[in-house]
Amino acid sequence: ERSDAPNLQLFRLSVQARQKQQIQSLLQSLQANVLTARSGTAAEEVLRSQEAQRMLQWVASANQIQPLGQVLIAQTNKRDDLLLENGDVINIPTKNGLVNVSGQVLFPTAIVFDPALKIDDYIQSCGGYTQGADVARVIVSHVDGSFSDITGKSIFSSRVAIREGDTIMVLPYVDPKSRQYWLEMTQIISQIAITAKIVKGLWCELFHE
Repeated sequence: ERSDAPNLQLFRLSVQARQKQQIQSLLQSLQANVLTARSGTAAEEVLRSQEAQRMLQWVASANQIQPLGQVLIAQTNKRDDLLLENGDVINIPTKNGLVNVSGQVLFPTAIVFDPALKIDDYIQSCGGYTQGADVARVIVSHVDGSFSDITGKSIFSSRVAIREGDTIMVLPYVDPKSRQYWLEMTQIISQIAITAKIVKGLWCELFHE
């Protein structure tokens, strides 16, 4: 039996719209900060202008991303009482026996699920972290729509169990000393990773990696 009925998925347009609004709000705040930033010297102004132009292009690209709008219903006892809305999509995922690893790893790919493997084992199977990875910022997206955030915890000591069909997302590191707007950027990247499961593409576009 390949149907993964216990991890039943619900995708809802109204939730997708709210997720989109949250991302757009963060992007608007970032754009406002970019456009109103002041420079102390002429040289600093040139550098900030170049970075601002690239940042605004990234904001435009990020605005095109559509969140999934997934509702967490699989693990609740009340899911049979939930009223459906027009446009709802219910999906019974297929057990594919894989774990996806994406983001700041050398070779993002899918790996055969093995219950004996830990988070770091999967990451190392993809070549390990890139130089731009934040080794303390890993998010695990589960099939049922839930997430495990490993932020600030050791990957080696984390007790998060990887399940069949999970996606491990290694987020990028932004050095607050060398990048402006780093706080807003990390918030937006986290939101996009959680709601749309996209990390690597936008990061490469911003810093041309």
